[in-house]
Amino acid sequence: MEVKQRIAKLLEQLNNGVYEKEEVMALSLLSAVAGESIFLLGASGVAKSLIARRLKYTFKNGKSFEYLMSRFSTPDEIFGPVAISKLKNEDKYERVTENYLPSANVVFLDEIWKAGPSIQNALLTVINEKIYRNGAQEINVPMKALISASNELPAKNEGLEALWDRFLVRLIVEGIQKTENFNAMISEKLDSYKDTIDENLKITDEEYNEWSKAIDEIEIPENVFNVIEVIRKKLQLHNNRNKEANKENQIYISDRRWRKIVRLLRTSAFLNDRKAVDLMDCFLIKDCLWNEERQITVGKQIVFDAIEQYGYKLQFDFKSLKDELVEFQKEIKEETKFVKDTRVEVLVNARTDYYEIIGFQDDANLIKQSDFNNLNNNNESLYLYYWSASHDRIKQPTDGYYGNSKRFFIRGGNSKFSIFINDKEYQLKTTTTTKGEKRQVTKKPHKAVEESWEKKVTQYLAVTNQQKEDLEKYRTKDLAHLRTNQFVNPALANIVETHLTNTQKEIEKYEVEIRRIQNDYKKLKDEEVVVK
Repeated sequence: MEVKQRIAKLLEQLNNGVYEKEEVMALSLLSAVAGESIFLLGASGVAKSLIARRLKYTFKNGKSFEYLMSRFSTPDEIFGPVAISKLKNEDKYERVTENYLPSANVVFLDEIWKAGPSIQNALLTVINEKIYRNGAQEINVPMKALISASNELPAKNEGLEALWDRFLVRLIVEGIQKTENFNAMISEKLDSYKDTIDENLKITDEEYNEWSKAIDEIEIPENVFNVIEVIRKKLQLHNNRNKEANKENQIYISDRRWRKIVRLLRTSAFLNDRKAVDLMDCFLIKDCLWNEERQITVGKQIVFDAIEQYGYKLQFDFKSLKDELVEFQKEIKEETKFVKDTRVEVLVNARTDYYEIIGFQDDANLIKQSDFNNLNNNNESLYLYYWSASHDRIKQPTDGYYGNSKRFFIRGGNSKFSIFINDKEYQLKTTTTTKGEKRQVTKKPHKAVEESWEKKVTQYLAVTNQQKEDLEKYRTKDLAHLRTNQFVNPALANIVETHLTNTQKEIEKYEVEIRRIQNDYKKLKDEEVVVK
C-alpha cells in the first residue's frame, strides 16, 4: 500500500466519531510525522484533548500523556516523581518516567501557558532535541507529537516567547457548526476514545525513522524557494510598515522556524507520495506565521499572494524576452525605414521679378529673372538694376542714373544658383524650404538580412515553445494531484490553476507579438509612407 493511500485510510479512521475536525486531525498527524509540535487555540470542550487521544492510535504500541496545567503544577506531575529508593540508596536524583511525558509517543498539555519556569525549561529541550535529562543520564524521548492547547495566547513579557516559538503549527479550533453534525455528536453512541485503527495502518518506530530519512531527501524546487523568498520579503515590508505604529503587530519568523516550516512541507510531499514539494504544500505556511489572532488574515493573504503571483512566473524570464523583442524591432526599423529629406533650395525674389546678387559691390545688385533664366555659358552684355528707396521702385539704367557704363558681361555660373559677372562668380540669394509633406521611406530588407531575422524569429519561438512545454509539465505534474493533497483545502488549487492559465496567456501574447513583427518585415516594399 502506498503511503498516501495508507495515510488517507488512517485519517478516515482517526476522524471516526470526531466531527468537523478533519483539518486539525490532518495537521496534527502531519506535524507528528514531521516531528513538530502543534498549538490549538480554542474554548474548553471543543475536542482539543480528543485529537491527542485519537492521535496516539496512529502509532504502534502508542502511549499518550495528557495533563491540565495550572500555576501550581510541578515537574513531578509532568516528568514523573523522584525515585525515593535511588535517592536514598544510591544518592541519585532520578525520576520514575514510566507513564509520564518522557515515555509517551503523543503528549497533550492543556493550558500550557500556566506551566511554571522549571516545566517550561525542561519542555524546551524535550521539544527541540527529543531529550530529557533525568538526573545524570539523558533519556531519548519517544515523543512524536506534542499538542498543546489553551483558550488564550501566551501573555506578553512573561518569558513564554521561547516556548511559544517551539510550536510550529498554530490552529484555531471551534465548536461544531453544522446542525446535522451537532445532532449526531450528542445522540450517537460512539466511544471516541476507543482504538478503532486497523493494526496494519499504524506506524511502527522503524517506519517512522525510515520516513524521517526519506523526508529529508524530498526535493525543494526553485519555484518553492521563490515563494518562500517572496513571503519573507512581504513579511519584512509588513513589519517595516508597523515598526513604529504597532510594534506588537510584528510577524517575526526565525531562521530555525523557517527550517522547520520547510521540513513540514517536505513531510506533506512525502505523505502525498511525491518526491518534491509543490505549491499546494506551500499553503501550509499560513498556519506557521501568526503570533496574534489579528495576524492570521495578514499572514494568509501574504502566502496566497506569493503563490499566485510568483509560484510559476519566476520560472520564465519574460523580461529578457521582452527586452530582446524591443531591440529586434529597433534593428528592423533602422534597417528598413529612414526619413527622406524633402528640403529644397529655391531662389528668393528680391523685388517682384528680380534676384539679389550676394556680395556684388555695386548699387546695382539685382538681375532680372528673365535675364537669369536665359543665361548660358557665353557672356552677354546685360544691365543690372537697383532699388530706389526715394522712388520706392526698381530703377532701370535707362532712367539716366547710370547710363551705359552699368552694362556687365554676364554668363551662367558653375552651380545652379550662381552667375559670373565680368568673369567673377557670385551667388544669388536663395532659401531652403520644404515642399509637400515630410515622408518616411521604407525599403524591402536585403535577402541575407531577412534570412538572419528569420533565424531570430525561430529562436524566439523556440523559447516560447519551451516555456509552454515547461508549463505543461507543471500542469501535468501538479494539477493532476493539486486537489488531492491530504493536508490542504482542495479549493486553494484554484489559486494555482488561475496563475498557470494567466502565465500561459502571457506566453501566447509574446508569440503573437513575434509573429506580428515577422509579418511586418516580410510584407515591406520599397515605397513612401506619409508620417502623420
